[in-house]
Amino acid sequence: MGRVLLNLYNNGFYAVQQRLTQANTDQAYGPTVRVSTHRLDSAVEIRVQDNGMGIPGSVKDKIFQPFFTTKPSGEGTGLGLSLSYDIITKSHGGQLSVKSQEGQGATVVVQLPLSMRPMS
Repeated sequence: MGRVLLNLYNNGFYAVQQRLTQANTDQAYGPTVRVSTHRLDSAVEIRVQDNGMGIPGSVKDKIFQPFFTTKPSGEGTGLGLSLSYDIITKSHGGQLSVKSQEGQGATVVVQLPLSMRPMS
């Protein structure tokens, strides 16, 4: 889980840095990465939200695929979200999803069941 969270934080930091670089003339932009947790009826939810560039709709369905990256060559391996997805869904029986609006940021939602199955 530590690897998953670190990856989600790094992606959020990267997104806000990219927007900050592009918005260098917009003094009103304040880069923000927010982490929140909630207990649901049968799960724990962790949200990592950023106000970065957002994820274009054209690639949103591909972001959990191995070796897919939106980062420039040499800056990403395309394994972070793919491995995170496998860790959450296969090892912990949870769910990993993303909500995004291009130009407004992204929210990655991790849901873990309260009665987690043992890792195999």
